Amino acid sequence: MRIGIFDSGIGGLSTLLSCLRYLPDAHYLFYGDSAHAPYGDKSPAQVREWTEAAYAWFIAAGVDAVVLACNTATSAAVAPLRERADVPIIGIEPAIKKALEDHPQGEILLLATAVTVSGVKLQELLGRLEGGPERVRPLACSGLAEIVETQDAQWRERASRYLQAQVRPAQQQDTRAVVLGCTHYCWIDDLIRDVLGGDIAVVDGNDGVARQLCHRLDIPTETGVMPPLPGHARISLHFTSDNDVKSHLARQLLAASGVRMDSQPDSPL
Repeated sequence: MRIGIFDSGIGGLSTLLSCLRYLPDAHYLFYGDSAHAPYGDKSPAQVREWTEAAYAWFIAAGVDAVVLACNTATSAAVAPLRERADVPIIGIEPAIKKALEDHPQGEILLLATAVTVSGVKLQELLGRLEGGPERVRPLACSGLAEIVETQDAQWRERASRYLQAQVRPAQQQDTRAVVLGCTHYCWIDDLIRDVLGGDIAVVDGNDGVARQLCHRLDIPTETGVMPPLPGHARISLHFTSDNDVKSHLARQLLAASGVRMDSQPDSPL
């Protein structure tokens, strides 16, 4: 089984890790559109165009399903893609419902890109959820995904300073949870807890995406049980620019999470 995972960069590797827990024997094709990153400050039309190009690449590679591990791409492109898709397409959206259910009182702070915050898809999601428009406060974090994407020697320090300057002032006394509306932010969940305080819950949608992928492929999952990560995985990496550098960074992130890639060519095409 081949599973395509798409993101504007390395953020979607966090989604890939969640999928690995449930489908450890699949062959994963990770496509990072580093040539056009970041997506958060691009127009929805541009994001749709680049997402459709990635979809065509996946179809040529013979995947059985495509996961849009990018909230911005999901917001801009998942609906038109599904209209003509030949395989299941699983999008990712902020785990607002879980945050509202787990924290029935207080404010929910949503961190996301500008495109996600201003998109119709988010407004529709909030409108479907009881208390969504009243209790959820979206915060556009322009530039934060780019900091995570660099993975240079000082990226964590710069991310921490960003959170202190841009996110900490947005925290209210009754803020109970922070929802990560961009998969890049999953790589700094510890920094977010440090800056906002240990009693703040940090919620992302990766596990829900992995379970939805299994559902669409008719593979059962056990409710409330998160399987462990495998030590090795079949993963092919493809980045649209700086492929060698980005692939090296991706391997480092996966290895730091306890997953080593089996030896094989990075690109299946």
